[in-house]
Amino acid sequence: MELENNDYEHNFKKSEQYKEKIHQLDSGVNLLLNEFKKLYVITNMHPSNEEYQTQHQNIINSLAEILSKLFSISNDVQVNIDNLNKKLFELDILITQEREKNKELKRKLGIVENKSNAASEMISDYKDIYDKRYLRNWSLLLSSIVCIVAVGAIYRPLNI
Repeated sequence: MELENNDYEHNFKKSEQYKEKIHQLDSGVNLLLNEFKKLYVITNMHPSNEEYQTQHQNIINSLAEILSKLFSISNDVQVNIDNLNKKLFELDILITQEREKNKELKRKLGIVENKSNAASEMISDYKDIYDKRYLRNWSLLLSSIVCIVAVGAIYRPLNI
């Protein structure tokens, strides 16, 4: 099955766009922080001077604006990640469906040609067997540990 919408990669913003925005904000932040350091000291030395107070407040407002822009960029990135995950789950479902179709068609082809594709079937069977045994071994190990701890807790000698 061909993908009807092959625009999966074109709907999302590229990371370079976000990097460029962050780089622009970062270059402005360093200048603002240097100015903030100077004004902070001057404002605390002369708390009654209104000019320094307004400059200090303007710098704080500028920093808050940059932080809000960074939050907005972060939020956009998270939204794009969520959208990308949704598309990937959709593609995963489509791939799974196509694999099932492929297995069915291979089985039908084997019936038509009176040949069986034994090697590929054995490989997939061995993978399933390995997965099941692997999980069984881990579950046996964990259950043994739980049993040993439980028996140890029940038959612990009382310290009187």
